[in-house]
Amino acid sequence: MKIMNLCVLVLLSVLLAGCSSSPPPLKDDTTVNAEQYLLGAGDTVNINVANQPDLTMRVVLDNSGAINYPYIGNLVLKGKTASQVDAEITQRLRKGYLLQPMVTVNIAEFRKFYVSGEIENPNGYAYEPGMTVEKAIALGGGFTDRADRKDLSLRKASTGELLKNVDVTHSVHPGDILIIGMGFF
Repeated sequence: MKIMNLCVLVLLSVLLAGCSSSPPPLKDDTTVNAEQYLLGAGDTVNINVANQPDLTMRVVLDNSGAINYPYIGNLVLKGKTASQVDAEITQRLRKGYLLQPMVTVNIAEFRKFYVSGEIENPNGYAYEPGMTVEKAIALGGGFTDRADRKDLSLRKASTGELLKNVDVTHSVHPGDILIIGMGFF
C-alpha cells in the first residue's frame, strides 16, 4: 500500500510539473513619440524652407544617415530628432545664406519593422509612434489559424536580443522583428 501511495504521489507530481504555468509575458512601456523619435536609415524626411523651393526636398536616409544639403554641404540626420535637424539647418543657413530662414522638418514615413511567422500578411510595415505587438499583429492581418497566440517573440533591432513570450502591449520599435509562433493543436 505504501508503494502504491508513493507511486500515486510521484505520478501526481510529474503531472503537475507538466501543467505548471509558463512565465508571465514580458511587458514594456518604452514607447516612443514623434518628438523623441531618432532618425535612421530608411526614414523618409521632408525638409521645407519657406519661399525657397531649391532648399525644399524629400529624402530617404541611407545607411550613412547623412545628406548633401544645398549651400551647407554634409548634413547628418541619423541619430537626431526632426526638431534637432530643423534647428541645425536654420542655424547653418543663417551663416551667410538667409537672414531669417523658416525651416520645417518632418518625418514623411518612418522606417519599417517586420512581422513574420503565423500571421496573415508577413511583411515589413512602416513604424508609427506608439506601435505595440497588438497593433503590429493587426497591421499584419491578424493571426493565421495555426498561430500560437501566446508564442510571441520580438527580436530587438537595437541589440539583436530575442525576447520570448512578450505581451501584446509590449512596444515595437523601427527595425524590430515580431515573430508569431505556430501552435501544435
